[in-house]
Amino acid sequence: MRAMRLPETMTGCSPKGYLTADAAREWIAVVRDGLAETGGEGAFACLPYPLVAQGVDALAPLGALVGTQDVSAHPIGPYTGEVSAELLAGLGSRLAMVGHPERVRHLGEGPDDFRAKSAAAAAHGIVPILIVGEPERGRDPEEVIRPQLDVAFADVPHDAPVVVAYEPTWAIGAPEPAPPAHVVAVVERIRAMLAERTGESRVLYGGSAGPGTFAAIAAHGREAGRLAGIPDGVFLGRAGVDPRGFLAAVAEVREATAR
Repeated sequence: MRAMRLPETMTGCSPKGYLTADAAREWIAVVRDGLAETGGEGAFACLPYPLVAQGVDALAPLGALVGTQDVSAHPIGPYTGEVSAELLAGLGSRLAMVGHPERVRHLGEGPDDFRAKSAAAAAHGIVPILIVGEPERGRDPEEVIRPQLDVAFADVPHDAPVVVAYEPTWAIGAPEPAPPAHVVAVVERIRAMLAERTGESRVLYGGSAGPGTFAAIAAHGREAGRLAGIPDGVFLGRAGVDPRGFLAAVAEVREATAR
C-alpha cells in the first residue's frame, strides 16, 4: 500500500486507556465539532482499537488522521486477539504507536517487538510513531535514542515515512514536561539521526505535554536561534483526555508555526 504524505506539523493525542464508551463518544463528538470549524489538517488521534471506525468516520472527512496505540506484529491469520496492520489499514487507520514505555513496563514488550510492529505497519501504508527517550534524567539521550531508532526502524523501508515522538520516560506522567531547553537540544539530535533516512520524518514532543508546552519550546528555540530544535508538533497523553485540551493544543501549534 502506498504510504501517505505527512502533514508539515502534527498535533496528536493518545487518550491511553482512560476512556469509557460514553466518554469516548463524547470525546470524538467534541473533537469533530471543534475541527469542523478550523479544519483537521495536522491533527491526529491514536485511539483504542474499538474506536477506530468511529474515529475515522467522524474525523477523516475533516482532514484529521486516526491511528492506534498499538499494532500487531503478525499478519492476518491464526493469531487470536491480535489486530493486524492490514485490518487497521482497511478501516482507515493511518498511524500506529510503537515502543511506548508503558507497554515495556506493563506488558514486557521490547526492541524485537517494536521492530516487528514497525515493519508490519509500514508494509500496509501505516506510519509508525516510535516513542523514544532516555529513562533517567541526566542520562545522555543519544546513547539511548540511537539504538531505539536503529532497531525499531531496521525493517522499515528507508524511504517510508516515520514519526518519532520524544517522550523521556522520566517526564511521562510527571507534573511538568521536560524543560524547553532540553527538548530543543534533543530534537536537534534526533533530526540529525533521521536525516540518514530518505523518507519523510516528523519529530514531536510528548511526555506530560499539554496546552502551552509547544509554545514554550518554540519560543526557546527561536530565542536561542536553534530552529532545528523546534519539534514539528506535540503528542498529548493525559492532557488530551479532555478533548478541549487537545483542541487547544491543535490551535496553539498552528498559531506558533504560522509566525
